[in-house]
Amino acid sequence: MSAATLRILARNIESDAFSRKNLDFISPLRLQFSDFSIEYLHQGNRRRLDYARNTFEDAMFGECLIEREYQSIPPMPEAYSGYGAIPNDAEDLLLLLRLFHPGDLAFVAVGVEKQGSPPARQYPHRVISNLVNASTRPFTLNQAETSQWENFAASLRSSESWNADWFQVARRSFLYGGGKEFNPSFESEVDRVVDYVTALEAALVPETDFVGRRLKNRALGLLKLVDEKARATKKLLTNIYSIRSTLVHGGSLKSQLSLLQDRASWWDFEQLVRDLLIAALRNVPAEEKARQSYLAGVYEPDDAARAEDLVKNFNAIKDPLAKANLLTSLRGGIAA
Repeated sequence: MSAATLRILARNIESDAFSRKNLDFISPLRLQFSDFSIEYLHQGNRRRLDYARNTFEDAMFGECLIEREYQSIPPMPEAYSGYGAIPNDAEDLLLLLRLFHPGDLAFVAVGVEKQGSPPARQYPHRVISNLVNASTRPFTLNQAETSQWENFAASLRSSESWNADWFQVARRSFLYGGGKEFNPSFESEVDRVVDYVTALEAALVPETDFVGRRLKNRALGLLKLVDEKARATKKLLTNIYSIRSTLVHGGSLKSQLSLLQDRASWWDFEQLVRDLLIAALRNVPAEEKARQSYLAGVYEPDDAARAEDLVKNFNAIKDPLAKANLLTSLRGGIAA
């Protein structure tokens, strides 16, 4: 008998395992992994919906129930809820599924049932969100991919940077972004852009200068992109970074929404974010000094870039006296 059961109500999952292939209308439509399952709550099986509603009273047909059994509760320091590390397992699962494929996968609610106790719904949990409703960009995971996903998940968990400080920030921002509505028909529903760019900056740019330039060039270097693919990726990142800047500085996106409304371009960006986070997790060291050294080796602005930036800032000075004083200071530094 299990010590506890983790249950998650999920939304926007598609799979060939959810297609009925015979006249059996009773058996669950289930995608099975080694230690958990994803079950589609379909209208032909009211009994399974009622089962899900024992934990999630607002569960609906078309959503999915994820279940994982625990023979013992995994310990975690200062876990005062009595559920140990189980709620963290829910976040890890969401992260690893989202990194595997793009799509508007949402974990709507999390609950845990301990042996001898009724199901308890967990409140709050930072990346659990019901803001993402039925989407035209579902997360798809088919039966033939289960082993591939498990190998993928194991490889990322074994990375030395899985628990690194920088990755904790990157993963949090990535999960926040995926838990928000995304509708580029409205300026108020594209904040996902900010979270995704923040995740990339946390992973690739520990410095505070040349942030956009470092991000774009390190992205190309980390993914080893060249020629047309490199040019297209750099252009996409430039445009997305511009949208991020407009958002965080309170500007209007009216002239920029067309890029987000282009489904192919947005899907390319969703995939690019995942590719970069995966590549960073596999290659960027956990320790901060080693991380900075590695990233500088991927790309670092040269003296020509710094001189160009200096000239730009110098030309922006309006006070002639301030300009003259700066030139005198620079000449003195050169002479010394």
